[in-house]
Amino acid sequence: MLVLGLWSAAAHAAPETVKIIVPFAAGGPADLIARVVAPGLGEALGKSVVIDNRGGAGGTIGANVVAKAPPDGLTLLLTTSSLVLSSGTTPSLPYDPRKDLTPVYLLGEVQSMLAVRAGLGVSTLAELTAKARETKLNYGSTGVGGTMHVAAELYAKTIKTPLVHVPYRGAGPALLDLVAGTIDLVNADVPVLRPYILDGRVNGIAIFDTKRSPLLPNIPTAQEAGTPELQLTNWYGVLVPKGTSPEIRQQLAAALAKAVRQTDVAARLAEAGFSNPQDSAAFQARLNADFDRWLPWLRDANIRTE
Repeated sequence: MLVLGLWSAAAHAAPETVKIIVPFAAGGPADLIARVVAPGLGEALGKSVVIDNRGGAGGTIGANVVAKAPPDGLTLLLTTSSLVLSSGTTPSLPYDPRKDLTPVYLLGEVQSMLAVRAGLGVSTLAELTAKARETKLNYGSTGVGGTMHVAAELYAKTIKTPLVHVPYRGAGPALLDLVAGTIDLVNADVPVLRPYILDGRVNGIAIFDTKRSPLLPNIPTAQEAGTPELQLTNWYGVLVPKGTSPEIRQQLAAALAKAVRQTDVAARLAEAGFSNPQDSAAFQARLNADFDRWLPWLRDANIRTE
């Protein structure tokens, strides 16, 4: 009650509406997750919650909006691992994600996996690597610096074999071309690829994690396949502008934790492949680890948007 009172005082004369900025287009995974969580968040806070899609530039446009917003707890950023990757691929960002944004709650993480077109004639990571070394293969992604791009380049550099990058305007068009056989492979979130794998339109090769996915338990991990370097999970989390008081951050974190524990929300998140929600301290540790891992890697790989 003390925290709620402090926030009410801080937000006096401000609109009683919380805005979740999603820095991607409507209909995408981050947008869908925001719409799953928003009702429970609003109920826990006793406020209206609206979704505002500010897509473009790999998530940096929406992130900049939140970085420049008043630190009053009424403007939130719901974003993904792209927050880290974009800081390594876009040198001239108008904000510093480590200084201008503060983590509140990690809603969960989703495993990614490698999949190939059905007609490629491979079913294991070893077979795919052999094929890549025999002939020039290509892969689709959502653009330079996105998780699909970075994961595929991680594979290419691990096997020391170049792959041809084919960027698309979204994951949907890339998957359609994978099914059609226009491109050879993609790395994407497991729940995105799952329906195509189950009906045989594409072949699942390896989960980029240390454990198998409960959504596709028959697909081995890259570690099982002898390539433990291939690790990349895509997290979804909520951040606020720097300067937001600890009391407001605590209130938001508690409300988000309560929202994701609701039976219907938890079921929908599990169905979407989400696991391992984390509090603000664990989220901060995850961000620090990701920055330490990916910024040097992206620099060494020379992956830049400009």
